[in-house]
Amino acid sequence: MSQTLSELTYEKDYHQWTIEQAQALRELVNTHQELKQLKTLDWDNIIEEIEALGRSEYSAVTSLLMRQIEHRLKIDYVPLPECRNKWKSEVIAFKKNLKRKFAPSMKPKLEKEFSEIYQDAVDIVEAEYEIDLPKQSPYRLTDLLP
Repeated sequence: MSQTLSELTYEKDYHQWTIEQAQALRELVNTHQELKQLKTLDWDNIIEEIEALGRSEYSAVTSLLMRQIEHRLKIDYVPLPECRNKWKSEVIAFKKNLKRKFAPSMKPKLEKEFSEIYQDAVDIVEAEYEIDLPKQSPYRLTDLLP
């Protein structure tokens, strides 16, 4: 059985699928007002919930990315060699989790927000260790993503 384009998108880029499905439902309801007569379906909230699923996935990716940056900063700038192996294992774990959550459609938004995500990680590490870290990221987004 061959898969539809929508099924392929769902399998490969869940985030993009949520965007497309919410937009398709919105257009369907707006162009076919008779669908609004289906009282058992709460169209507005169904559409909002689908969009929220995509936002939740994106939020998880930004959180994992920030945590990965935090631990890379610790490895590179915090003089505690006895902690390096733990931090390295955390970087691996965050990257593996990113691999499960990341979708290609997220990359443009991540590129726009990368400086802010990096700065959030810097703020956390500087507060924890009372050190000064680079204002510009020494890491490239493409190296941090799966």
